[in-house]
Amino acid sequence: MRAIQGLLNVVVGILTAVLGTVVGLLAAVVWVLGAVLCATILLIPLGLPVIKLGSRLFGLAKQLMHNP
Repeated sequence: MRAIQGLLNVVVGILTAVLGTVVGLLAAVVWVLGAVLCATILLIPLGLPVIKLGSRLFGLAKQLMHNP
């Protein structure tokens, strides 16, 4: 039973690491999109919340990567 539980912990750890990586890549794309929107003077009010969303996604990715 301990062997199955250990194997399950390893699989869950790998899955959360992969999910954290995917969320991190999504966060990078969202953050760059927000930066491009902020480069246009008229779209700054739209770009700032998008950058904040990207930062939140980076935080979520960090939590997923550090989850045992």
